[in-house]
Amino acid sequence: MKNYIIGTLAVIILVLASLLYKKSETPVNNSFPVSMDTESFEVEVPLFLYVFISKNNCIDCMEFIEVLNNLPSQFVVSGVVPENELKNEKELQEITGATFPLMSVKKYKKFIPWYTPAIVGVSPKGDIIFQIPGVPGEKKYLEDFLDSLYGKLYPVFLKEKIAEENNLGEQK
Repeated sequence: MKNYIIGTLAVIILVLASLLYKKSETPVNNSFPVSMDTESFEVEVPLFLYVFISKNNCIDCMEFIEVLNNLPSQFVVSGVVPENELKNEKELQEITGATFPLMSVKKYKKFIPWYTPAIVGVSPKGDIIFQIPGVPGEKKYLEDFLDSLYGKLYPVFLKEKIAEENNLGEQK
C-alpha cells in the first residue's frame, strides 16, 4: 500500500512539473511580430521568412543567406537571433552576411525550429508552412524551392485574403 501512495505522489509531481514547464514555454499571445497589415507591403500577399541564426552556426551552413538577401518583394525576410547576440548586431551581420533586419527570438517563440540555422516560412495568417534547416550546398535548392512554393501558394493566399475581406465587409 505504501508503494502505491509513493507511486501516485510521484506521478502527480511529474504531471504538475510538466504543466508548469508547458506554461512557461507557451508562446506570447499575439506573438506575430510583423504587422499583419499586408497593405503596407509591395505585393498583395507576402510570404514571411524567419531565419533563425546564431554566430555559433557553421559558416558553410549559412550560405543560403546570400539567396535570402536577394529575394523579390513577395518574400519578407527577418533574421531571428538569441537575445544575447542581438547586442552585437553589426558583428553578427558581418559574420553571416545578412542584410535583412535581425530581431530577438523572444517575440518569435511560436516559430522556433529544432535546428539552427533554419528558415521558417509563415503565411500571412501566421501559420507555419515549412521549415528548412541550413546545410552546405543549399543555395540552388532554396531558390528553386521558394520560386515553386510561392507560385503554388499565391492563389491560396489570395483566396484567403479575399474571403477575409468579404467576412470583414459582412460584419460591418
